[in-house]
Order: sequence, then structure tokens, then C-alpha cells
Amino acid sequence: MLICGLSLAACAGGGDLAPAPLSPAAERGQQFAARACAGCHAFAAPARSPNTAAPSFAVIRLRHNEVALERTLERIAREGHGEMPPIYITSAEIEDLVAFVESLEPVAQLDGPGAAVVRLTEGERPGPRS
Repeated sequence: MLICGLSLAACAGGGDLAPAPLSPAAERGQQFAARACAGCHAFAAPARSPNTAAPSFAVIRLRHNEVALERTLERIAREGHGEMPPIYITSAEIEDLVAFVESLEPVAQLDGPGAAVVRLTEGERPGPRS
């Protein structure tokens, strides 16, 4: 009985691991995001973005891989996107912002009544329900 209790205690305690420290590039990207993006975009789900049309960075992480996000940010810098006007961002800042977004845990956020946040592990993608 004691062995069973210890096994359960060991399993229960492993879920609250501290997040890994950010790389220097991701730290710079986080600082840029706090200065230039946080007025519209939330840093992580389940937090709602101040602008409800703007996805959180955690949702952006799910939608784009590194290359696609870099290209999207370059396009936004030139042309804007939806309500978002063109922004001044250097190539180095884009790389840092991509590093920050890539450091986030990917989530899928479902909007509407009873909205849910689904945390995905690496390699998973949302699919049809059975």
C-alpha cells in the first residue's frame, strides 16, 4: 500500500515544471512585443487580447512555423494586416520576435460561449473529432 501511495505521489508532482529560461533572442523579442505589440496582442492564451481581432502570441505560435512567421512579419512591416498598420521593425527585431513566439507553448483557442483552450504537445495538430 505504501508503494502504491508513493507511486501516485510521484506521478502527481511532475506536472508543475518551471518554464525553461528564454534565449537572449527570445528575451529581446519578448521586450519588443511588450513595447510594440502588447497594446493589441495578448502574450499567452487563455488571456484575451486587448483587441479582440488580434490573436494572442500563443495562437500565432500554432498558426505559423518560423519561416512563415518571419515572412508574415516582413509583409506586415511593409503593408500592414487588417486593422494593423505597417510597422517599423528591423530584420534583427523580426528574428528576435520569431524566437520569442517559438518559445511559447502552442495552443488552440476556440472562441465563443464556453470557449476552451487546448494545449498541444509538439507534433500534434487539431483534427476532426470522432
